[in-house]
Amino acid sequence: MKMTGSEYGMQSARHRRRILTSGFYLVYSIFLISCSGSPTLRQDLTDAQVGVEAKEAPMLAKLVAEGKLPPLEERLPEHPLVAKYDFDGYERPGIYGGTWHRFHTSADMGSWKMVAGYAPLVRWRFDCTGLEPGLAESWEFNEDGSVLTLHIRKGLRWSDGHPFTSESFAFYYELCLDERHQHRPPVWCLVDGKPMKVRTPDDYTIVMEFAGPNWLVPLWLATGFWWSDDYNIPKHYMKQFHPDYNPEYKDFIEFERKDLTHQNPDRPTLWPWRVARYEKGGYRVILERNPYYYVVDNLGRQLPYIDRVKSNLIPDPQVRVLKILAGEVDCQYRGMELRDLALYMKGQEPGGYQVRKWKSTAGAQPAILMNWTDPDPVLRQLIRDQRFRKALALGIDREKCNEIAWRGLLQPQAATVSQEGWHFADASGQILFEEWKRADADFDLDRANALLDDMGLLERDKEGYRLRPDGKRLTIVMDVPSSNLNSQENDIGLIIQEGWRQIGIDAVLYTPPGAELSLRRTLGEFTISMHGEAEMDLFTYPDWVFPTLPKYWHPKVGKWYETGGKEGEKPTGPMKELLDLYDKIKEEKDLQKRHEYVRQAVRIHIEKGPFHLGTAARSPSLVIVADHFHNVPNDGILGPWAIVTPATSYPEQCFIESSRP
Repeated sequence: MKMTGSEYGMQSARHRRRILTSGFYLVYSIFLISCSGSPTLRQDLTDAQVGVEAKEAPMLAKLVAEGKLPPLEERLPEHPLVAKYDFDGYERPGIYGGTWHRFHTSADMGSWKMVAGYAPLVRWRFDCTGLEPGLAESWEFNEDGSVLTLHIRKGLRWSDGHPFTSESFAFYYELCLDERHQHRPPVWCLVDGKPMKVRTPDDYTIVMEFAGPNWLVPLWLATGFWWSDDYNIPKHYMKQFHPDYNPEYKDFIEFERKDLTHQNPDRPTLWPWRVARYEKGGYRVILERNPYYYVVDNLGRQLPYIDRVKSNLIPDPQVRVLKILAGEVDCQYRGMELRDLALYMKGQEPGGYQVRKWKSTAGAQPAILMNWTDPDPVLRQLIRDQRFRKALALGIDREKCNEIAWRGLLQPQAATVSQEGWHFADASGQILFEEWKRADADFDLDRANALLDDMGLLERDKEGYRLRPDGKRLTIVMDVPSSNLNSQENDIGLIIQEGWRQIGIDAVLYTPPGAELSLRRTLGEFTISMHGEAEMDLFTYPDWVFPTLPKYWHPKVGKWYETGGKEGEKPTGPMKELLDLYDKIKEEKDLQKRHEYVRQAVRIHIEKGPFHLGTAARSPSLVIVADHFHNVPNDGILGPWAIVTPATSYPEQCFIESSRP
C-alpha cells in the first residue's frame, strides 16, 4: 500500500516549514548582530600573562603569594601527566586566563563530561589506537591475566588538596559489594559470574584479582566518562554521608545525591575545572580551574589555560542556533544539528567563528532494530527467519531516507558500527567492512515480495496485506520518536512504512513519549525500534555486534548474558555463536587475535543476518570554534561516547588569545 497524497502533502509541508523557519533564524540572527554593531561576547583577560614563562595561572599565583594556596610543586604529582598535542589544529602553548562560554543540552551535563569530565585511571588515545596512562602511571597483568596491578601517580590531589590514593578505588568497590547501595560489581569485574577481589597494599597500588583471565579490564577503565565518574569517589568527603560513618544517616539517599560531581559544588573532583556554583535558577553552571589539576603542557606548565567556564543549559535547539550565530559561544563540540549547517556556514564571518566538520563515524542514523525476542510468539518466529529479515531490509529505500531526512549529506548503507574502529584498521579489515556496508543494503521490492512468498506468507486480506501463519493480518508496530523529538527518524519511519506496505506488511508507527520509547526498548516490549549506531571499540561496548546486555535488537538474550542465565532468554543459533566469540575475546591475551574474533562476528552478521537494518550513515559532526579560541583539533571523532572525545585531545590546552571589542 503506497503513501497517500495527503501523507505526501503533510511531509512536504513539514519540509517547507523547516526551510522557512531556517530562513527566519538567519535573518533574525543577522539583525541581532547588525543592531549590536559587534557580537556581544566579551573576554576578561586583564590578569592574563602574555608568553609562556608562567608555570601556573596568575589567579593561582596570587593565592600562593597570599598564603591561601600551597606552591605549585606541592600541588602537582611527582610525575604529572603531560598533555598530548600531536594533532592537526594544535598551535602552540597557550596563555592563561579568560572565560570559555558554551552551552549544554541537558541537566546531567553529559556533553560537558565528554569535554572535561574524564579523569580515568587509564585513558584512550585521541587517535583511538589504544591506551595511555592517566591517573595510573603504569599497569601490568600476571602471566594468565587473572591479576591486574595499577600504579597510581604519587602526589595526586583532589580539587580541595586532599591526597588521592588507592583508598578511593577501595571505597568505591566496597560500595559495589554493599547491597544497600545502588552500585553493583561492574560487568567488567565479573569472570564466570564471580566478582573480582580488590587489594590496596599501599597508597599508590591497586590490585584486582579475578576468577580467571580478564585482559580487557584496562580498556574498561578507560571507556567512557561514566566508569571513572563512578570509581573516583573522594572518601574523605563522602564518608560524612555514609551510614556506617555517620549515624545521622540510615540509608544512602543523601550519599547518592552528594556524589553527583556536576551538581554538587562541594564535592571534590579531579576534573580540570570544578563546578563552582549554579546561577539563573540552575540554568547556568560556573566552573573554575582546579588548582590541583594533575596535567601539564609540554613545558611543564599546569593546565588548564582557561580560568573559567560558563555553560548555559539550552534545551531548545532553535535558541542554540541563535546563540551561535550571535557570536555568544567560544567553542562547542556537541549540540548542533546538521540541518542547520547552511546557517552556521553563512554566519561565520559576522559571528566571528569557524565551522569544523568532525566525523560522527555513525554506521546507521538510525539503525532499525528488529526484536529477536519479540513478545509476540508469531512475530518472534518470523523475525528469526532470515528470509523475513532480508525482506524487511529490501523494503527500505535508503536513497530516499538520505535525501529527505538528511538532505543528501549522508551515505545510504547497511547498519554497521564505525568504519574507523581499530578492529578494521588494516587493508583486510577495510575490505570486510565494505562488504558489511553493502550486505542487505539494496532497495528491491520484487525480491522482498519473493522472499515473503517463499516463506509461505501468500494469503492476503481484502486490503492487500499479508496474513500471518495464525491468520491475522501481518502488522508490525514500529516505535518512532515524534517529529518534534527527532524529525529525521520520524521522516525515516514514514519512508519505511511506505516501503513495507508495498510488500504487504501493515507497518504502524507508534510515537510514545521519549521515556516510554527508551523503556520499551530496554524491556524488550517492542517489535521494531530505532537507535543511532556508532562504536569504535567492540571489546568494551560490544552490544551492536554481540548480545551481551539487555538493549538494542537483543534485549532478553542480553539479559540472560548479563545475569549469568538467571533472567532473560537463553541464546541459541547465531546468538550463541556470537556470545561464544565474545567469551573468547575476554580470555584472549593477544590483541590481534581479539580483533580477529570481532571480524568473525561481523562475518556472522553478514552471512546469517541482518539482525538490525541500515538506513543512512556517516554524517559530519559540527564543531564551532570562535576566531579567538585556539588549540582545537581540526578533525576528530564526535560519535561514539565510549572513546570520550574530545576529552582525549586534552581540551584543557585550549586558550583564548584576545578579547573582542
